[in-house]
Amino acid sequence: MPAHPPPSSHSASSFRVSAWLGRWLCLFGLFGLFGLLGLVSAAQAPGLPLSLGMQGIHSLGSGARLFLASDTAAPADAAALPAWLAQQRPTTDIDLFGGAYWLLAQVRNETRETAWVIDPNDTLIDLVDIHVYGPGQHDAPRTLLTGYQRPHEYLLHYGKNVQLQPGATYTILIRFSSPYYARAPMFGVKTQQDYRKLVGKENFLMVASIGALLALGLFNFFIFSITLEKASAYYALYVLTYGLAWAMTFHVFADLFDWHMLQLHYVPFFLLPVFSTLFYMHFLHLRNYSPLLYRISKINLVLPLLLLPSCFFALQYAHALATIAITIWMLLALTCGIVVWRHGYQPARFFVLAFVALMLPGFLILPANLGLMPAMVANAQLVTLLGGTLDGLLLAFALADQIRLLRNNLEQRVRERTLALTLSNDALLTAKEHAEVVSRHRIDFLSAMSHDIRTPLAGVIGMLKFALRDQSVRGRTQEYLRIGLHNGESLLTILNDILDFSKIDAGKLTLETLDFDLLALVGDAAGIVQGQADAKSLLLRRELALDLPRYVRADPTRLRQILINLLGNALKFTANGEVLLEVRRARTPPRGDGRSQIEFIISDTGPGIDADTLPRLFQKFEQADHSTTRRYGGTGLGLAICKELVELMGGSIGVESRVGIGSRFHFSLPLLDGSAPAANARQLPRHARHACRLRILCAEDVRTNQIIIGTLLEAMGHAVSIVDNGEEALRALGSGAYDCVLMDGRMPLMDGEQAARLIRDGGNAHFPIPDAHIPIIALTANASEHDRQRYLAAGMDDFLSKPVDEALLFEKIDAIIDLLLARGQALPPALPAEEDALARQFGLDTASAAPLDTPPPADPMSVPVHILPLAGLSPQHLQRIAQAFLMEAPRRLDLACHAVRNGNASAAAAAFHALKGSAGYLSRPTLHSLCHQMETLASNGQLDNVEQYLPQLQEALDVARRDLEEHAGSTS
Repeated sequence: MPAHPPPSSHSASSFRVSAWLGRWLCLFGLFGLFGLLGLVSAAQAPGLPLSLGMQGIHSLGSGARLFLASDTAAPADAAALPAWLAQQRPTTDIDLFGGAYWLLAQVRNETRETAWVIDPNDTLIDLVDIHVYGPGQHDAPRTLLTGYQRPHEYLLHYGKNVQLQPGATYTILIRFSSPYYARAPMFGVKTQQDYRKLVGKENFLMVASIGALLALGLFNFFIFSITLEKASAYYALYVLTYGLAWAMTFHVFADLFDWHMLQLHYVPFFLLPVFSTLFYMHFLHLRNYSPLLYRISKINLVLPLLLLPSCFFALQYAHALATIAITIWMLLALTCGIVVWRHGYQPARFFVLAFVALMLPGFLILPANLGLMPAMVANAQLVTLLGGTLDGLLLAFALADQIRLLRNNLEQRVRERTLALTLSNDALLTAKEHAEVVSRHRIDFLSAMSHDIRTPLAGVIGMLKFALRDQSVRGRTQEYLRIGLHNGESLLTILNDILDFSKIDAGKLTLETLDFDLLALVGDAAGIVQGQADAKSLLLRRELALDLPRYVRADPTRLRQILINLLGNALKFTANGEVLLEVRRARTPPRGDGRSQIEFIISDTGPGIDADTLPRLFQKFEQADHSTTRRYGGTGLGLAICKELVELMGGSIGVESRVGIGSRFHFSLPLLDGSAPAANARQLPRHARHACRLRILCAEDVRTNQIIIGTLLEAMGHAVSIVDNGEEALRALGSGAYDCVLMDGRMPLMDGEQAARLIRDGGNAHFPIPDAHIPIIALTANASEHDRQRYLAAGMDDFLSKPVDEALLFEKIDAIIDLLLARGQALPPALPAEEDALARQFGLDTASAAPLDTPPPADPMSVPVHILPLAGLSPQHLQRIAQAFLMEAPRRLDLACHAVRNGNASAAAAAFHALKGSAGYLSRPTLHSLCHQMETLASNGQLDNVEQYLPQLQEALDVARRDLEEHAGSTS
C-alpha cells in the first residue's frame, strides 16, 4: 500500500496526462513509420585520398564510395579495381533491415607510424572482409576477416591490425553483410597503441557496468527471498535482463564461450519493458495513484511480447520493432513516475531521475536506430549501457527510499499497536488474576473432598496389609487379599484423578523418575483389572515382546495409572470377547540417548466408536455419546488425564476404532534404560526352577561356556542339548524337537546370524527346519546396542550377553514359556532337581560337594585369578570349568596368532571372540578386555596393531593359567 493515500479524484490530472502522452506517442509513431523505410545516409561523395594522421580517421565513410555487394569477389590487385568498379552498382544508403555492401576508400599515411588498426564499430555486423591494396598497383591485397561470426584479435571489438608504410597511399575495400543493422556501421582507422587504450577503457566500462547490474539483480533476489516483496523481484529481473541484453550486444558470450546465436540478441530487449512495467506498477502503487495510467501501462506488457517472435521469423525487422517498443515503454514509465511524484509519493523522485538517466542517451541513439537522424555520439552502444547502469543504481536508491518510508510508517503503527496491546494486557492480567483465584479455590475444594474420601479408604488398605502379614493366610485367600489390596490402591489412585487433572490444568503436576520393573508393573496393572474381566466373563490377554527391557527409569505410578485407565475403559465397554494388552518396542531406529521407545496397545472387541467422535475423545468430560454416562458411569476425565500424562512423559497417544468391531488405544513412551532397584532387587533362590520343562538347544563353541550354560539351564529344570556351531544347530533342529534355541553369535563353519536367518526361512535343502518360528535368544560376548539390533534384525527374538546373568537368563526363559503357552503349546511340568545327575553329565565328583562359600568382596587385581562363583554351581562345577579353560584357552590363542601371521583378519577376530567369551568368567578383567580390544582391531583389518598386543595377551593368559593351576593344586 502507498505511504500516502491517493487523492479522491484524478479526472483533471488524468486528462492532462492523456493529452501529453498522446502527443508523444503520435510523434514517435511518425518516427517509427519513417524508420521502417530503413534509409540512412552512410557516405559522402568520394574525393581525394583521406589523410591519415596520428589522430587516425574517425570514419572512412566521409570520403568513400558505397556499392551494393553481389557474389563477385574482390579484385586481385589495385590495377584491376577500375574494371571491377565499373561492374558494381553504386548506392548512397545502407538499408538498416540488412544486406551486403562494398565500401571503397583511399588513405595516405602522413605519419611515421606503421602499426594501425582498421575498426568496424558502432553496430553489430555479421561478416566483415577487409582488403588492403597498395602501395604498388600489382601488389596482392592483404585480406583481414572480422565480424560477429569470426574470431577477434581484440576482446569484445572487431578491430584488425594492419601495417601501413609512411607516405604510402592505400586503397581499402571493405565488404560487410548482416541480417540487420542497429545503425549505419562506421569504419575507423587508429594506431595500435591508441586502439589498445580505447579497448581497455571500453572493456573496463562494459565489464564494470554489466557486473554492477548483475550484483544489483542478485542482491534484490536475496531481498525478495526474505521479504517476498514483488517489487524487488521485478527489479532484479529487470536489471539482470538489461545486463544480459548488453552482454549479448557486446559479444560477451561469443568471445568468451564461442556461442553465436544472432536470433536471440533482441529477445532481452523485448523483455525489458515487460519486467520494468511490472516493477513500476508495484513500486509506484500505480493502481491506487492513477488507475488510468495503470491501464495504459498494460500496453508495455502486451506489445513487446507480441513483437518478440520477430526475432525468429523476421529478424531484419526485430531491431526497429524493439526500438519502437522501448520508446513507448520509457515514455510511459517516465510519465507514471512524474504523476505519482506529484501526488506526494517521495520514492518516485528517484524513479524519475533513473528514467531521465536512461532516456538522455536513449533519445540521442534511438532515432538513429530508426534511421531518422545520423549517429550523434561515438560508440553509442557503450553510452546507452552506462545510462542503463545509472538507471539501475538510481532505482536501487528508490527501493531503499521506499523501505525507509515503510519503516517509518511501520514504526508509527507499532507505537499505536503497542499502546493498544498495553491496554489489552492490563485487562488480561486482571482476568488472569481472577482466574487464578478461582482455580485455587477449585483445587482447595477438590483436595478437601478427596481427603474426606481417602481417609476411610486408607483404613481399608491398612487392614488388608495387616491381613497379608498373617502367616496363617495361604492359597486362594492370600491371592484374594492381594488383589483386594491392589484394587484398593488403584481406587485410591483413581480418586486422585480429578485432583491430578486440576494440577495438570494449573501446571503443578510433577513426575517422579524411578527405576522399576516394567514387566512386573504391566502384570500388576493387568492383575488389578482381572477381577473386572472375570466378572464379565471376558478374556484379558497379555502379549509382551521378548526384547522388552526389564528395568526402565520413569514414573511408575503414572504409567500404571495410564494402563489401568485404558484397560478399565476397554473392559467397561466390552460386553463379550476379549481385551488384549500388547507391549513391544516401537519399530523405529535406536534413539542413541539411552532411551527405548516402548509401545503399549490395548485392543478390545467392544461396540467401537464412530469416526465423528474420535477427534474429541481425549477432551475433558467427553464420552462417546450422552447416554454413556447414564449406562456406564464415569466422569469423562479418564482419557483426558491419560493424554495429559502421556504428553507430560514425552510420548504420544492415539486411537483407531470401527463401529461393531472394536477399538484400539495405543500410546508410546520414551523410557530410559534402568537397573534393578536396590531395595526390591529380586534374587533367585539357589534352586529356582521353572514350572515347565523346555527342550533347549544351545549352540556354543567354547567348552567353558557350554558347561556354564548347560549347568544353569539344567538347574532350572530344562533338557539341554549342546552343539558346537550353527550348522550342527540346523541339523539338530531338523532331526529333533526343541522349544527354544540359545545361539552364540560367532562360531566356526556357520555363525549365529547365518543360522538364525536360515531357521526363519525354514532351512534349505540340506537342513529343513520344521518350526521356523521357534524362539531364538542371541548369546554373545558382544553386548552393545548395535550388536543387539544386528542380532534382532537377523531374526532372533532376544539377546543375552556373556558372562551370563543367571537371573536374567531365568527371566528370558520364563518369558519364552509364557509365549509358548500363549500360542497354545502344551509343555510338560519340570522334574524335581537331581544335582547328582547334573554333576555326572559333566564328569564331576559329587562326593565332596559342599555349598559354595561366597568370599567377601575384594579388588579383583589384588587376588589370584579364579573362576567367578555363580549361583547354582558347586565347587566341582567351577573346577571343571577351570580345567576346560586351561585346555582350551592356549589353543584359541595359538589359532589367533596363526591367523594374524597369515593375514586372515576374520579368523583372528573369531579366535579372539571365542577366547573373550571364556575369559568373561575370570575374576580379573585384564584378559577379557585385551581380547575385546584385539577382536575390534582384527574386525577392522588392523592386524599390524593386533600384533603389538600379542605379548600382553600372552602374559595375561600365562598369569591366569598359573593362578588357576595353583588353585587347582591347593584344592585337590
